[in-house]
Amino acid sequence: MNKNISTIKAFYYILCVVLACTFPACSEDRNFAAGEEVTGPVIEKLDALIHQMRTLQEEADYGEKKGQYPAESRSILENAIDDTNRAVLLIKYQKPAPSQEEKNRYVSNAENAIEKFKESVRTEDVETIPAVLFVDGKSNQSYIDFGRSRDFTVFGDQHNQEFTIEFWAKVKEGGANDNYIFLSTFFSNDSDKWRNGWMMYWRVPGIIRTTWGRHSSGDRFGMSEPATDAPDISQWNHYVTVYSDKGLDGNTSLRAKMYINGVMVKDENADTAYNSSDYDNYDKPMTAFCRWVNDNKMEEGFSGYMKYIRIWKMAKDEAYIQASYNEEVEVDGKDASLVAGWDFASKPTGRDSEILDITGRHTAKVIGTYKWEVVKD
Repeated sequence: MNKNISTIKAFYYILCVVLACTFPACSEDRNFAAGEEVTGPVIEKLDALIHQMRTLQEEADYGEKKGQYPAESRSILENAIDDTNRAVLLIKYQKPAPSQEEKNRYVSNAENAIEKFKESVRTEDVETIPAVLFVDGKSNQSYIDFGRSRDFTVFGDQHNQEFTIEFWAKVKEGGANDNYIFLSTFFSNDSDKWRNGWMMYWRVPGIIRTTWGRHSSGDRFGMSEPATDAPDISQWNHYVTVYSDKGLDGNTSLRAKMYINGVMVKDENADTAYNSSDYDNYDKPMTAFCRWVNDNKMEEGFSGYMKYIRIWKMAKDEAYIQASYNEEVEVDGKDASLVAGWDFASKPTGRDSEILDITGRHTAKVIGTYKWEVVKD
């Protein structure tokens, strides 16, 4: 038997044993076997429903306007996809097999979830409350957890990556460390044998810096760290870093540019590429208001505000950056080059510590002490 197939079936067996403890239809006289896979019209139907739910989830427009879906509706499909995948495994591997009545129930549950999701579409605009998110991150106990996703760190094949990170930030009070981390996916191991990802931050003695892991010619990985004089960080500022392995403006050595408030303030020439190849070596999420350091603690926090976070898997040009700074662009959540985006410009209508991004793919969770401050005219 093919070794890969055997491994997959063994995985299914272990998974089904675990599911036996949680699935309502299971009882002590049920067991699971990693024998030949079962096929049939019910499995085909369930697979088609899973595909339909995933398509709905990916193509749905989430937001506060008529015709959009509430952010919390996404969980309807997420839970149903998980349940339907479990149902497929039970049909394939449970011994004795589920009854026809149980199989019909699996199909019905998935179909009902699809209808429930469709019925949740907004029939009128929601009256939003303009507000900004304040996070009290100076103690390193409060921050935003964006979750762990390759989307935030890996922007294509190695040596062929490009990205743009942009956001607005305002610092109210600094923490105990000499860095105030705005946004970070950067990580390195204790022995510094590799450094992976990127981060943007303020640093003593008053500079704005972007750091990213890069490939070196030797066995160790290094960093690139372009920096420039900081503006008044107690005011709102628009920060952007643009990067490309292939170079910018037709110059293969010009790897990155930094912009503050629509103006290019620093460029970076380098002969080594951005490193995201070590993404699988760590399990920490992207964070704002502080970052994970050495795999076991949060550091370098600050208290303040952030809004209009955008992560693009392309190198944005200067015309876009200036228009974005002047708030003259409207970002489409379905733009294929947009990895993720959070506005943090109005108080969520549901649970205000969990905010779905404008692409509908990622959820930010606010940890610790925070508040939504209403914007007054």
